[in-house]
Amino acid sequence: MSVSDRQGCVTSFPSILKILPLVCAVLAGMLAGCRNETPSKTPSPKAVAASVVTVASENLVETLELSGTVRAAHISVLSSKVPGRITAISVREGDRVRKGQVLVRIDDRETAAGVAQAQASVRQARFAVEEADKALTMAQAERRAAEARNDLAQATYRRFQALLARESVSRQEFDEMEAKWRSAAADADRARQAVEALRAKKEQALAALRAAEAALEAAQALRTYADVTAPMDALVTAKHAEVGQMASPGLPLLTVEDPSVYRLEVPVPEGVLAKVHVGDAVPVLVALAPEPLSGRVVEVFPSVDPQTRSGLVKIDMPPALAVPGRSLEWRTGTFARARFITGSRETLLVPASAVLQRGQLTGVFVVDDTQVCRWRLVRTGRSMGERVEILSGLQPGERIVASVVPELKDGLRITAN
Repeated sequence: MSVSDRQGCVTSFPSILKILPLVCAVLAGMLAGCRNETPSKTPSPKAVAASVVTVASENLVETLELSGTVRAAHISVLSSKVPGRITAISVREGDRVRKGQVLVRIDDRETAAGVAQAQASVRQARFAVEEADKALTMAQAERRAAEARNDLAQATYRRFQALLARESVSRQEFDEMEAKWRSAAADADRARQAVEALRAKKEQALAALRAAEAALEAAQALRTYADVTAPMDALVTAKHAEVGQMASPGLPLLTVEDPSVYRLEVPVPEGVLAKVHVGDAVPVLVALAPEPLSGRVVEVFPSVDPQTRSGLVKIDMPPALAVPGRSLEWRTGTFARARFITGSRETLLVPASAVLQRGQLTGVFVVDDTQVCRWRLVRTGRSMGERVEILSGLQPGERIVASVVPELKDGLRITAN
């Protein structure tokens, strides 16, 4: 800065000092004017009508949903008990059949020949019995005659003994009578032995007859196996053979099931299996039913699969239901889920309408003692119809807005709806 400039600044400094009091006076007046103005009041929060509920702790039943497969309670795989060519199959998949109805016919010419042979054996055995009976009757008559002759010879022999003692007969005559008596006794013994032998022969003939009759009955039963019949009122679900094929014992021909009783078979983990008991009511969920169906446990397998570590539980399904638009009929293989109770715990449940989603954030409006609502972040758990579980963010006894309305915002006052 030049010397002239420094001199100019020194010259203007006294002028500034002269106007400084005036500036201060103006500023003081402005401050006094501000103090004399009436201060403005803070506006009250806007009020919104909404319903309020008090959060309370509730006992929540713990459940576990497991998938299973619906199967008929009674399923029968039909097969032929005799070998032969299939000559007729009178049903197809989906047909309903009655108990005793013939479903499959097998060529029965071999079994018919077996029946004829068995009948011939029975006739032969009956003839043998008749012949043995006749022979026994004749032998019994001969035995009676021989015994009568023996009795007469013995009586005569005794009289001759008395006569010989009085010397009324000769020794020769006595010896001849004794020989006749001994011969008659021997004839009687032979007749009795013949009767016993013929009686044993008759018993053998009767046993042979019984065996022949049993063989005939078996052959006749075997012939009936040529007609495969329905063991119950059933629904045909599978056909495993065609006309012209050879059938053999154990080879599946048809599969039928009782359409009146179905069960849901569910593999249950071994940790939950101990909590399931016969008679327990179990809700069953199917895709076509709008509400869970009521099932009941009828069987709990005592063993656990070593690979899956689960045991099988069978649940009786309710009868067929009428679902809007169609009839709900069970079918083997249908998918369904069962809801098992595994325990209970204390938790907080709030109306689903009270929970507000803002992007990735979830919260509720908490109402304080001044009836002002504040939005608070919460962590939700399971949804149960119209209520939602709150895991964190709320305490029992706090009040929240039960149903969020569009105009509701943080800081607004709540009035009773």
